[in-house]
Amino acid sequence: MARYNSPNTSTKNAEVPIDESILQSLAPAGCILELNLKARMLSLLSTDPPHILAQQQFTKNEWSIFITLLVSYPHYAPHEVLLAGLTSLSSTDCRKRLQEAEHLGSKELKRELKPVHRALCGIRAKLFDFSPYLKISLIRDIGYTLTSSSE
Repeated sequence: MARYNSPNTSTKNAEVPIDESILQSLAPAGCILELNLKARMLSLLSTDPPHILAQQQFTKNEWSIFITLLVSYPHYAPHEVLLAGLTSLSSTDCRKRLQEAEHLGSKELKRELKPVHRALCGIRAKLFDFSPYLKISLIRDIGYTLTSSSE
């Protein structure tokens, strides 16, 4: 089981476990996914014969969001949890900020979520280049989830 140090202050210095079976369930048949936590790199490896098929390196914000999605898999990651991963706020504080922004209107809510959307845009582009099987899906007004298709 890989361990990732969470940037979120509510779990400061806490390690978040990432189950290896999650990585394997997201990989296409005959392949495995491997994380290099120090380098913030995702690798797609073929098992027969063993070789690297693809690699992507992520920015700090992209990596934080990606790891949060992995930890949440197969469930979704709420907006407040994704935002908390990018800020020094707890998910509870982020939830309050998002609720206040929602009351002020959609423009204010978009402004609050802009760092999350920017990171997701980068992750989606990198995942598209990395493997067409791995995607991030929106769950409207709730959050995002990591999905995999074997097509």
